[in-house]
Formats: sequence, structure tokens, C-alpha cells
Amino acid sequence: MIMKNNFLTHTHLELVVKLALYLLGCVIVYILSATTLHAATLSLSPATGVYQANTTFSVTVLVNTKGQPINASEGTIRFNPNELSVVSVNRSGSIFNLWVAEPTYSNSVGTVSFSGGLPSGYTGSAGNIMTVTFRALGSGPTKVNFSGGSVLANDGKGTNVLTSMGNGSYTVQAASVVPETEIIEYIASANTPTAPIIKSATHSDPDAWHTNKTASLNWVIPQGVTAIRTLLDQNPTSIPTKVYDTPISSIELPDLPEGKSYFHIQFKNADGWGKVTHYRLAIDTVRPNSIDISHEEGADLSNPNQVLLVAVDDATSEVKRFQVKLDNSDPFEYRTDSGSSTIPLPQLEPGYHSVIIEAFDEAGNSIIGTYSFTVISFEKPVFTEYPSEMNEEVIPVIKGITKPRSIVAITLQKVGSEPAYYQVNSDDTGEFIFIPEGTLSTGVYELSAVATDEHGALSDKSDIVRIAVQQPGYLRIGSMLISVLSIVIPLLVLVAALFIGFLYLLRYARSFKTEVRTESAEALSILGQEFSTLRAIVRQQATLMQEARKNNKLTKTEAAMIDAIDVALQSSQAKVAKEIKDVSALTKDKLNN
Repeated sequence: MIMKNNFLTHTHLELVVKLALYLLGCVIVYILSATTLHAATLSLSPATGVYQANTTFSVTVLVNTKGQPINASEGTIRFNPNELSVVSVNRSGSIFNLWVAEPTYSNSVGTVSFSGGLPSGYTGSAGNIMTVTFRALGSGPTKVNFSGGSVLANDGKGTNVLTSMGNGSYTVQAASVVPETEIIEYIASANTPTAPIIKSATHSDPDAWHTNKTASLNWVIPQGVTAIRTLLDQNPTSIPTKVYDTPISSIELPDLPEGKSYFHIQFKNADGWGKVTHYRLAIDTVRPNSIDISHEEGADLSNPNQVLLVAVDDATSEVKRFQVKLDNSDPFEYRTDSGSSTIPLPQLEPGYHSVIIEAFDEAGNSIIGTYSFTVISFEKPVFTEYPSEMNEEVIPVIKGITKPRSIVAITLQKVGSEPAYYQVNSDDTGEFIFIPEGTLSTGVYELSAVATDEHGALSDKSDIVRIAVQQPGYLRIGSMLISVLSIVIPLLVLVAALFIGFLYLLRYARSFKTEVRTESAEALSILGQEFSTLRAIVRQQATLMQEARKNNKLTKTEAAMIDAIDVALQSSQAKVAKEIKDVSALTKDKLNN
């Protein structure tokens, strides 16, 4: 009995221990799972840095999932707008490919916001969300902080696993803090390697600006080089710090920041580190912010030689090239090494003009601006003294008034002929005198003028005046008589010709009347004779037929036929005679009328 109780006690003890261990394991698993579930962080890289005033630097927003898959994140970053301004926000190379809203920033409020995701999920310790490029405005310490954010787990529930947010603390130095004279270049020891020679297929010209943010650089490793070291920063004379004990001959630098960066490289041999090569990488992917086209205050709009002021705001590289299209003419290029914003235009005629200007920064990014203006003309010349009528033997003296010290282009044109052009000058009072070369022939002349002042400005065209040039008096009388006679004589000849023609026609009519009467009488006589002969022939034939018969008689039918023929001949003779008499009477009536 005692043994049985001891056995039960031992068994119960084992069960209690196992149960305690199981409960302890559950608690540990729960704690570990909870710790793992809420473990993601947001941070800025670099978190610290020293930069010069009026230069740019880039900060990358990173997410560390701590092994937990995530599929979305959002956040807001704050900065002091008096100390920093955002130049650009770049999501190239981001782990997110789905954005609820594009990253935005406000330099007036001092915020940068983002909200993106990746449906397939992401796990990693340095996931690139986006890169923000700042420009340092002042000097002193400045901070860039997260004011809020979230990181959502890829668990189908959207669990926020964000546990911490790292902030950035930066120092901006005034431009005068490190004078150029105090920059000391690295001096290599004797027998160390020479400065590497860098070549690039993407950024071949280190003095130029580029829009490609990924640079591929390569170099040749000389014999005896045992190591190299590199560095990428914004300092043009830094000494590289990242060491490659196994020398590399090329490198790719992705996501270069806006502005100027420098890649530093140095070779090492048995005698030590050699000279440093500093390779400039200037990146500008953003077009100029704005363009403003205007005239200088108080500009003379009557001057045909106009100069425009073009103000272009570009945060990174300078604007030195302009493409200018004036009205409908072909575009022309204007360059300036000084970045000058004054562009002279070709000489313009008075009137309305429009200009389209495309400004290019050193990387080739451009912005287009338009501008319109009117070149005005000054008052038109006025002819004050001129003859409205004159003899062709007189050389006229014509006077007018316009702007002082101007060139007056005068057009003198005889109506129906080609114009002649003259040029005179106005004096200090604006008066000008025009005397044609030689006399003017008879006719009507039109006179006009356009003035050009000493600055090249044009006037409106003057009113057209007309001058009638005539012959002298005695010549005019002779010409008038000649003109009258030239009309009267042909008229008399014409009347005489008409009278003679009338007499001829009258004589012809009378002759024709006589001939018609004679011919009609002859026709009637011949008609009577011919029809009488025909009737006699018919009677003769009837007699012959009668004599040929035994009884000397014609049948009734034959006698009737002979009579019918005779009647028909008489009727025909009467009708034809009547028509001949009608013709004769008609001719007589017409000629008498």
C-alpha cells in the first residue's frame, strides 16, 4: 500500500513538471512571435553628414523588415524650410511598384510624404523606398525627422509592424568656412602608383552635366598594384576610404544624387598608396523650374533693335543655351558662357511680334516660354509744301516735316509707270526738302515718304499726295487745236463717205427698179408666147389624131382630155403671170419707200 502511494506521487510529479515546461515554452514562443511580428523600422541614409551651404545632398528612405515580409509603407518627413529645400523626390530603384499617391513635397510647409506598396511582398534589411535631394539654404545644424509612418506586414491583415523611425541630423557649413586655399591635396610617397585614369561609357566627360543617374566607370590596374580604395561624396578633394584588397577594375554607381558628386580612387603597391584621381559626376535630371521673359523697364518699343530679359530658375546646373523662334521665321540659337539672360533680337518691323524661347540647362533639360509685344512706329512724315499742278518745264521743290535727324525715303511714281526712289535727311528741326532730278513729264504723280530715325525706328507711311504735270499754255492751245482737228476732220470724212454711199445706193436702186420692170415685162411676154405655143401644139395634135381616124372624129374621152389640157395651160399661164406682176410691184414699193 505504501509502495503504491509512492508510485502515484512520483507520476504526478512528472506530469506537473511536463505541464510547467509546456506552458513555459508557449509563453516563450508567444513572446518571440510578438517580438518578430512587430520589428520593422524606417530610417534615413545617411543619418548624419556635413555639407556646404547652397549645395545639394541626397537622403534615402530605407525600410528594415527584420525578417518579416511586408507589402506596404507610408510616412511623412518633416524639415525646416528655412534651412533646407527639396530639389527632387526620386523613386527610381524603389522596392515598391504600386503607389497610392506619388511622393509629394512642400517647401513652404517643410514636408515630404509617401505611400507605396508591393503586392508580392518584400523582406530585407535595407529596402530603398525613395531618395530625397535637399539643397542646403543656410548654415548650422538641421534635422530631418519622421513625423509619422507605418509598415504593413504581408499577412493578409495589414498589421502595422513598425517599431521605430530613425531621424537625420546634418550640419551645413557656410561657404566661407572652408576656403579653397585651405584644401590640401593628398601627397603620395615616392615610388607609389600614379593617379588612376578613369574612363566611362556613361559619363565620358567629367566636365559636363548628365541626366543618367547610373555611372559605369572603369580603369586599368597597373602591374604591382595590390589594393585600391574608393569613395563617392560631394567633396572634390576627399581621400578614398573603402578598401578593396583584391583590386577591381570597374564599378557601377547607381542612383547618383542631383548636383555634383566626386568619385575618388587610389592605387596601392608595395611602397604605399599613390596619387588620387577625383572624377566629377554632375547629375541634373530635372528641367528648370520656371522661365520669365520680359523687356527692361522703360524699354523703347519704337526701337527695331529689341533686347529681351530671360530669367530662368534652375536649381542644379546653369542655363547657357537658348533656342529662339521669332514670329514665323526659323529658330536661331543663342549661347552665353556667362549665363546672361539678355537675348538680342534681329531688327524688327513695326507691328505685333511673338517669341518662343526654349532654355536648356547644361544637362540638356529644357523649359519653354512665350512672349508677345508690339514694336510701335513714330508719327508719319507730312508734306507741307508741294504743287498740286505744275508745268512740265518746272522742277518742283517739295518740303515736309518729320522726326529730327531722320532719313526720309521718298517714293515718286507716275501713275501707270514704275516708281522712282529718293533719300533725303531731316534737319534738327525735322524739316526735309526734296527736289526731283530733272523735270517731270506730263501726267499725274503720287508722292509718299517713310522716315527712319537715328536709332533705326520706322515711321508710318505718309499720306499720298498727287501732283498733276501739264504742258505750258501755248503748247496746250496748240495741242487742243490738234486734238479738235483730229476729231473734226475724221468726222467730216466719214459724213462725206456716208453721203457718197447714199447717192450710190439711190442710183443703184433706181437702176435696179428699171431692170426689174424691164425683165418683168419680158418675162410676161415670153410667158404668153410660150403658153400660146403649147396650146397651139395641143390643138395641132388633136387635129392630127382626128384626121387619122376613119370617121374624122375624136372620142368623147379624147376631146375632154384635150379641153382639160388647154384649161390647165391657161390657168398656169395666169398664175405665173400674176406672180411676175407681184414681184415687179413689190420691188417698186420697196425702192419707193
